[in-house]
Amino acid sequence: MKRPLLAVALGIVVALPSVKIAHAFFGGNKPSKVLANSLWTELPPEDATRMRINIPSLAPLVKRSEPAVLVVTTEAVVKQDPRGIPPGFGPFGGFFPFFSPNGQMPERHAKGQGSGFMIHPSGLALTNYHVVEGATSISVKVGSSLKTYQAEVVGSDADNDVALIKLKSDKKDWPVIPLGNSAAAEIGDFAVAIGNPLGLELSVSMGIISQRGRRDVHPSGRSGLYDFMQISVPINPGNSGGPLLNLAGEVIGINTAVSAGGQGIAFTIPIDQVKRILPQLKETGSVKRSYLGVRIQNVSPEVAKAMGLPYAQGALVSEVVAGSPAHKAGILAGDIIMEFDGKVVDDASSLQVMAGLAGVGKSFPLSIVRTGKTKMVKITLEALPKNDKAPSANATPGQKTTLEDLGVALGNANNGVSVVEVAPQSIAALAGIEAGDVIVQLNDKPVKSVAAFVDMVKAVPKDGVLQIYLKRGQATIFVAFQKP
Repeated sequence: MKRPLLAVALGIVVALPSVKIAHAFFGGNKPSKVLANSLWTELPPEDATRMRINIPSLAPLVKRSEPAVLVVTTEAVVKQDPRGIPPGFGPFGGFFPFFSPNGQMPERHAKGQGSGFMIHPSGLALTNYHVVEGATSISVKVGSSLKTYQAEVVGSDADNDVALIKLKSDKKDWPVIPLGNSAAAEIGDFAVAIGNPLGLELSVSMGIISQRGRRDVHPSGRSGLYDFMQISVPINPGNSGGPLLNLAGEVIGINTAVSAGGQGIAFTIPIDQVKRILPQLKETGSVKRSYLGVRIQNVSPEVAKAMGLPYAQGALVSEVVAGSPAHKAGILAGDIIMEFDGKVVDDASSLQVMAGLAGVGKSFPLSIVRTGKTKMVKITLEALPKNDKAPSANATPGQKTTLEDLGVALGNANNGVSVVEVAPQSIAALAGIEAGDVIVQLNDKPVKSVAAFVDMVKAVPKDGVLQIYLKRGQATIFVAFQKP
């Protein structure tokens, strides 16, 4: 038997593991030889040189793009507490109820700063809605120029946090940055941000795209049709509205928000989403939103199991608005929408974004799951009405019975069981059940009385799923939750 090779140095004896040539996959599907032993693998020096990724200098990209980046300064009139306490601070929930002698909060002029970038030689530029929101004046510096121009808002959309502005100037040959294709940007791609963080004008930073489809992010508590790309590019307050560039110098996103609780976590609006609404912003100043006409929620693992789904995916329809596109298409409360126009619906937020940006008057196929079976329906989207609120129920309860496990008090009604009271933060309240609702079905069986409903709930085993249909005014609503 051949003895292992030994090396002695400074009195230390080291046994070198046997080395052999193995194969592994690197750089896609191309196999590359590696040196392998019992503990690790190593690339041969010639392969390490061949596979090294060379990152070029960003200087040429910055020189091309920087002349079209904007320093956006706004001025707005805000309410000022006479004792010098800003609005939003103070006892009792953050509101400080002090007023001036004439009964009005005094006003003061507040300045803010953000970023933007030119998209058209005529002086059209993009920034965030929240940068120019409520501004009484907007002034802009272009690139490294010291000259200041006034600008006006051509169109804005709060749901997408996008604003189209135009410089007040006769100049028609402004430098621009071309818009790219954000769908082509992959996780791990390098990206460059240019903006004005903390007043440090035209700062450049670089990082990578960390993830896509961040729809559950709500900057400053705002809800909207967000479909952010997450980036590890360092940005700070003042970067808002500035461009995120790929290495070709194309805009692939509008930098919008940072994570206050994290470090190096930021979010950018994909430019493809912005391009879809730009024509409307230019022509009408606003965006006409399309809608399905449903109230939706995420599918829990318990509901997925009860519906026969392999895992929790899709958007659960809890209510169909009467007369809405969904109502006309035959969608029912309790349906789970799995696909929209052939695209997988991951959760309720993704469906909201898809439907909101799909377009008014356009028709799309939907794949839904109803009572465990897949069904295809076609829906024609309509414009989102200004007041999309279901009427409240008007049930008259009889003798009240409390079901403490669920946190509800119940009474008999003509066609089911009326909900008299709902305990705050109870299971029923968290599921969306409200006082005045009338429960008509439990787990696909009709509910005829309070006593029958109580017995039906007791028959469901612990941790089983309660699927409840209820009436709220003219609407039929579906809720599902796990029995405690």
